[in-house]
Amino acid sequence: MKKFFKFGCLGIIGIVVLFVVIAIATGGNEETVSTGGTGNKSTESSKQESGTKKVDASEQTTDAVGLKIALGEMKVTKDKIQVGINVENTSSKTVSFYPDQGSAVVGDMQLDANLFLTDGQIGGDVNAGVKQDGVIEFLAPDGKSIDVENIKEVKLLLGDVTPDDFSTSKAVEFTVPVK
Repeated sequence: MKKFFKFGCLGIIGIVVLFVVIAIATGGNEETVSTGGTGNKSTESSKQESGTKKVDASEQTTDAVGLKIALGEMKVTKDKIQVGINVENTSSKTVSFYPDQGSAVVGDMQLDANLFLTDGQIGGDVNAGVKQDGVIEFLAPDGKSIDVENIKEVKLLLGDVTPDDFSTSKAVEFTVPVK
């Protein structure tokens, strides 16, 4: 019984380690969506994959309660939309902003951001003078897919920016045309 238990535990540990090694080896962020931040340029060639559209959304900017918010690149595939974003708190107050909990609307479909697939440091409490950038992933609902070829625009609803004293707040929304 001791031998069985010893080899059983070692076998389970070995399988877990094997899965971790495989996940690390095959995982990683192969996506190269630019956030538009300083020194953050896309390394992907301009040639697009079939069923993929890449949009330069760097003209899309806004200021909400002293937080400058700018988009970078946006990549649309049949199962997700990736949006590069950068923020800079130009106010003297800490502000709260959670774009990685926002949503995107394509036609009559809403895609919710996946908090765990967000790449980079973006959102939360942003202290005065701090710059952040990252890539937010909006996933298509189960069983649905995005019609990449016929998409005309993506509406991004990224939530409110609120200062630490809760005196005001402003919703952040972008409508990005897709050509």
